[in-house]
Amino acid sequence: MRPAPFQYQEAGTVDEACAALAARPGQVAILAGGQSLVPELNSRRRTPAMVLGIGRIAELTTVTVEGDRLRIGATVIQRALQRSGAARAVPVLLEALDHVGHVPTRNRGTVGGSIAFADPTAELPVVLLALGGTVRARSARGTRTVPAVDLFAGPFRTVLHPDELLIAVDIPLPAAGSRWAFEQRDFRRHAKVSVVAGSDPGGGLVVAVSGVGDRPLVLPDSASAYQRGGCAAVATAAADLVTPIADRYGSVDYRRRLTRLAVTAAVERVSGDPTTTIPTREDAA
Repeated sequence: MRPAPFQYQEAGTVDEACAALAARPGQVAILAGGQSLVPELNSRRRTPAMVLGIGRIAELTTVTVEGDRLRIGATVIQRALQRSGAARAVPVLLEALDHVGHVPTRNRGTVGGSIAFADPTAELPVVLLALGGTVRARSARGTRTVPAVDLFAGPFRTVLHPDELLIAVDIPLPAAGSRWAFEQRDFRRHAKVSVVAGSDPGGGLVVAVSGVGDRPLVLPDSASAYQRGGCAAVATAAADLVTPIADRYGSVDYRRRLTRLAVTAAVERVSGDPTTTIPTREDAA
């Protein structure tokens, strides 16, 4: 199948892109890397009146450390982020990127595109959520900052308005002495559960999970659960909390089992408890 007819416009600046979005609110599809949009156009799941290319907007292609945050432009290529010296300030982000598709897809997929697409099984949204990150969105009306905890509205939906353009992703730098880990368990990449866990010297514990509901989520009271019963208690609390959807790739019970395995491995790593984990896939660049 071929895409339905549409107009194409390529923006040279953020202001040009915002003007195009304002002129046709809800009728414009934004093209960055195209890894998600092009299949949707070809299958006609999306039939926009216009496709707006933003890949040549220079200000969206930078990766910098600004104060206590890593700022990533919306059109930064995932593979470029992996190779960026600035991204080394957030090692768990680099660890998660190794699980995003394959090298060929990371050579075209963008960071902002992955966040805005809001796939409930995606790796980058759960990292953003766990670290307390934010996104910056701009429209003809101005710029606003949206915390990750408020960003995801459901499967493939965010709270961004039709006339808003995601322009940057901000990730706080991990605090000194904190430990972070990314773990993923999957069945042939279809039924996958991703977990980001972080601990600090004061006993704080953050655990975020994706692939087990309509959006990534942070587990409440993870530190209390760990104090009561260690890694097993956190894993049990996580499995009890999530509401995965069964499909041909895995039942609800199977996905809960994946959740227990991934949470246990991640929490063991950041808590210093001994564990045997499945190695990450090597980046065959």
